[in-house]
Amino acid sequence: MTESAAAKSGTLSGPSPGATEGPAAVPRVRRRDPVPLGAGICIAAVGSVVLAAMNGSYLGLTVTTGIGYAIVTVGMVLQLGYSRQLAFSQSVFMGLGAYGVGVLETKYGFSSLESLLAVIGLAAVAALLIGAVVTRAPGLALALATLLLPLFIYQLATYSNWLGSFSGINGVLPLLTGPDYTATLVESGIACAVLLGIAAAIVLRVIRSGVGLQLMAMAEDERLGESLGISLRQRRLEVFVLGSVLAAVGGAVIASVQGIVTPDVLSETAEITLLLMVFVSGRKSIAGVILGAIVIEYLTTSTSFISTNIGTIEGIALLVILIAEPDGVAGAVDRLLGRRTDQWGSALRSWGTAQLETRGIGSRGGGNGAGNAA
Repeated sequence: MTESAAAKSGTLSGPSPGATEGPAAVPRVRRRDPVPLGAGICIAAVGSVVLAAMNGSYLGLTVTTGIGYAIVTVGMVLQLGYSRQLAFSQSVFMGLGAYGVGVLETKYGFSSLESLLAVIGLAAVAALLIGAVVTRAPGLALALATLLLPLFIYQLATYSNWLGSFSGINGVLPLLTGPDYTATLVESGIACAVLLGIAAAIVLRVIRSGVGLQLMAMAEDERLGESLGISLRQRRLEVFVLGSVLAAVGGAVIASVQGIVTPDVLSETAEITLLLMVFVSGRKSIAGVILGAIVIEYLTTSTSFISTNIGTIEGIALLVILIAEPDGVAGAVDRLLGRRTDQWGSALRSWGTAQLETRGIGSRGGGNGAGNAA
């Protein structure tokens, strides 16, 4: 997104009347961008209508579970797609959300809403503590540091009697309880669709704001980001926390839909499944990862052959996707339409050069118009 494009979308605007002209003049926000809110409402509405039409069927249950995974993958779009943060801890926080609601509801008598809110707070604190350490590591080191987390946490959950060991925790409450089983499935599914709409709106808001522009600048060239006054450590931590919290919410949704949580949600296979959902559809496409999560969840439960050999199939599929088309279906469509896949890089370099020439930045953390737009 160039500065002119951002101005057209309402993210940036020129100096307000009476503002001091010159190199230090800072663009101001004049109106809010309606796209994130509109997209979130549309996703929630479409999901609610579809689930209501399915009327509590097995397919509706599968789609609702896919929506839980979609909440996780929407956060991964921001982490892996736009900021290129190689963090592979999503399954850990997904397990934190699932086990969190399970423990709070079955052992301490929390309601579904109370446990969901508690899990969000717990995930935010845990992500801040873990992220403050792991996000200091650059690139590959961050990937290796977070790749070991699922292995350790999976073993911890497997051998913990308090967490139910191999059997896990049964009796997790649905998000909403209706007068009968069918109504409960429909109402809980609609609640999950609303949560997905909120998650998509938040991520879109970040992407289309000045913070999103800073994240793309960092992903393209970290030295460029530093020269623009962006606090790389702060932005890395913010992205890690937001992605982790959304992963925890997705895990809580999955546990509430299935009524049970097992150590499988923490395994390396779960992380591979999430990566497959993101990269098959396109790591920068929110609509793509939502559809990818639902479709892949349906395929993994449609036949016994796939469910039995899920690890091998997903590993091979992910390897093929990364080699043949790293940008997934969305990237392939862009190429078919003749679009350049590197347009963001050239646009960001032009924007960065213009910012340096005008000297319109000064404070760390993005003290420019883009930063103020967030």
